[in-house]
Amino acid sequence: MNDYEGQNGKRGRACVVVLGDLGRSPRMQYHALSLARQASLEVDIIAYGGSEPHVAVLSHPSIHIHTMTQWPKIFQGLPRIFRPIMLLLKPIIQFFVLLWFLCLKIPSPDVFIVQNPPSVPTLVAVRWASSLRNSAFIIDWHNFGYTLLGLSLGRNSRFVSVYRWIENRYGKMADGSLCVTKAMQHELAQNWGINATVLYDQPPEFFHPTSLEEKHKLFCRLDKDLCQPLGSGDCVSGGRLGMENYELDETLFPTQVGTGIFLKPNRAALVVSSIRCIWARI
Repeated sequence: MNDYEGQNGKRGRACVVVLGDLGRSPRMQYHALSLARQASLEVDIIAYGGSEPHVAVLSHPSIHIHTMTQWPKIFQGLPRIFRPIMLLLKPIIQFFVLLWFLCLKIPSPDVFIVQNPPSVPTLVAVRWASSLRNSAFIIDWHNFGYTLLGLSLGRNSRFVSVYRWIENRYGKMADGSLCVTKAMQHELAQNWGINATVLYDQPPEFFHPTSLEEKHKLFCRLDKDLCQPLGSGDCVSGGRLGMENYELDETLFPTQVGTGIFLKPNRAALVVSSIRCIWARI
């Protein structure tokens, strides 16, 4: 019997809260999967839409995703004179929307697990909901919200000072805290008076080395985009210019001969970053 299973054998329930794009929050997706698979809990996820979550999350029968409406983009283009008003109005509206989801849209959970940042209004709303629904309140500290806000408003901004006070106050109200590194654990203990448990990211089973067949299919799809002649210094297409007997089953990296697939010995090295793709001969 898990910690959140009642005496009558009723299955426990957890709620994972992400005030952001769920598809871009892999750690919270892993939490949901672990709670559903290993703890055998029913899991509700409250988050914004956007990127597609992993198929393992979408297909699990015990995971239920509740999508909130994004903050309208029209407000992002307002003149700077309205920025102080938006800094106050946005979290107030988000607070009531989030509280409605936490208290009315989902069944009462045994535990709330919330991602921080953002801290405002997330920590406040989840703390209120946990009190109203008699649930445990756990924070997963990824970073400090006030430091991120300070990057755009400046460290001396009054908004940043208020944000830090709220983050500190409601952070201490949590029944438990998780964090991603020992450095974060030390900072929380020394300067915030919060005892957090380090929970390192562990890749789930769907992260694995790509097979040769998967590599071949991928580069067959990307072949036309990658192999456009760019000039004499182009190391991508350089090896193919003038090749009249180019095989359709040959890519820059894997090549298929009959039913066998193998990596080309003279293939280029591929370096991928978040903003560009860099090629180099080896």
